[in-house]
Order: sequence, then C-alpha cells, then structure tokens
Amino acid sequence: MMTMQYAPASYDDPATARLLGLLSNDALVSDPSSRALLEHAVDLLCAHLVRGYVSPLGQTRITAPRRGLADWQVRKVTAHMREHLERSVTLKEMADLLKLSRHHFCTAFRMATGYTPYEWLTHQRVARAKDLLADLETSVTEIALSVGYENPSAFTASFRRTVGITPTEYRRRLHR
Repeated sequence: MMTMQYAPASYDDPATARLLGLLSNDALVSDPSSRALLEHAVDLLCAHLVRGYVSPLGQTRITAPRRGLADWQVRKVTAHMREHLERSVTLKEMADLLKLSRHHFCTAFRMATGYTPYEWLTHQRVARAKDLLADLETSVTEIALSVGYENPSAFTASFRRTVGITPTEYRRRLHR
C-alpha cells in the first residue's frame, strides 16, 4: 500500500491536520466504504476552511497563531497591578492599558504568565502581605486593607487558600 505525505501547514490547526491525515491515509484505498469516508472528509475540510479562513465578504482571513502578551505588555500591566495593590484593579482597566478587549487580555495574559490576572494579582497581594506581617505593630486588618481587600475575612480566606495557613498563624510562625 502506498502512503501519501503532505507538507505540514505553516499554522497550527488541529482540525485541518486531522482531516488531511484522514485524506492522505484513505486516498488510495479502493474500498467503497473508504471512498464514502474520503468524500465526507473532503466535504468537512472544505467547510472547515471556508468557515475558518474566509470572511463573509470573500476576503481571506488567515489569523496569526494565538500568543500571549509581549514582554513589554506583561511588564506594563504587572507594574500597574503592583502599583495599585491597595485598591480593586478591574479587568477593564488592565485591558484598556494595552488597548485589548477584556476577553483577549485575559486569554493572552494567561498564555504569557500561566496565571489569570486575578490569580497573579492575588499572589502579589499575598506576597506583599507576608512582608507586612513581619511588622508586629501593624494589625491584620490594616494589612488586609493595604493590599486591596475590603475586609479581613476576605483577606484571611485568600491568604489561607494561597499559603495554607491564616495570616495570624503565618505571623506567629515568623516570630518564633
């Protein structure tokens, strides 16, 4: 049996790759059931390519592979988040900094950092809180407010989720 090979596409499209794989494996088989499968695969491939790569006006719509934010964009938005740990930083605000939609920003941020913006911000707030907990003069409530939590219970819950212990227990262990 002869097998066909095709050049890999210059873009990452799993659906097209799978359909081309079906076509290349079954193109030379003379079995009538394979012929039906081949015709169906061609129909699916055509429909997929038209839907994915042609706009309603007939213009080609080849999109670049999805990537995360550029390094400068990550630096810009994370610096903004660090500068404003003490208050609520909204997704709209972060996306607007980079002139992106909220959805695109969230997706690209996660691709670039491995975290959602909320997860990244939470880790930064907890890291800052850990530093502040070393000072016995500052209450847990003051620390909670200074790192952007509206109340101590929300801060405690977030700290416990991230660190595994409460802020008070963390402080206790720090000063043993």
